[in-house]
Amino acid sequence: METVTNFSGLRDVGIALLTVVVVFMIGAFSAAYFRQTPLPTDPLQQLTLIANDRIGWTAQAIIFPLAFLATAILFGVMAARLLDAAPRWLAMISALLVVAGFVLWLPISVHRLELGANAAEMLRTFNPSAPVEVGRNTWSFWPHTLSILAAIALMGAALALAGALPTLGWVVAGLAVAGALLGVLVMHDWPPFMSYVIVLVMAIGLIRSG
Repeated sequence: METVTNFSGLRDVGIALLTVVVVFMIGAFSAAYFRQTPLPTDPLQQLTLIANDRIGWTAQAIIFPLAFLATAILFGVMAARLLDAAPRWLAMISALLVVAGFVLWLPISVHRLELGANAAEMLRTFNPSAPVEVGRNTWSFWPHTLSILAAIALMGAALALAGALPTLGWVVAGLAVAGALLGVLVMHDWPPFMSYVIVLVMAIGLIRSG
């Protein structure tokens, strides 16, 4: 019995996943704040960038959680199309981890939306002795990041075991694990768009598999 219902079905998912990646990347670079290298650390500069880029800042805060939710749905679709038990369970756990990542990102997006709405006034009344915390709610950043990377790793393994991406699936899983180790141990950060670079590899593989 074939492991996957058909590869053209997964190709459709790959195209949808590629679309999500493109939208995510637009969101990642829509805010002038996140186009700074390195990211600003001075509260006054942070607020100035946010206040002067209300549209880009707001777009990023909205696009990210929507992209995570869309990814969770597409991972769920892939799980439903894998017939063998082991790959299907790995894919289901992967989809649930993306849902967890979506939920964990919500406090960050809510804070960013509030900050965007109030940045101009906060800039006007800026007090150097009591600066605003632009990075508030970062408690959920690493749980979110590790959930997303673990989801990508498990989905890569599931697709490899299912025969959909017999080699590339393991490459995707390895990249996700390497990303987690690099982010935690070396960079002490992990820009979300880097996770979606790995998803891009998966999406292209699925499209080519059809």
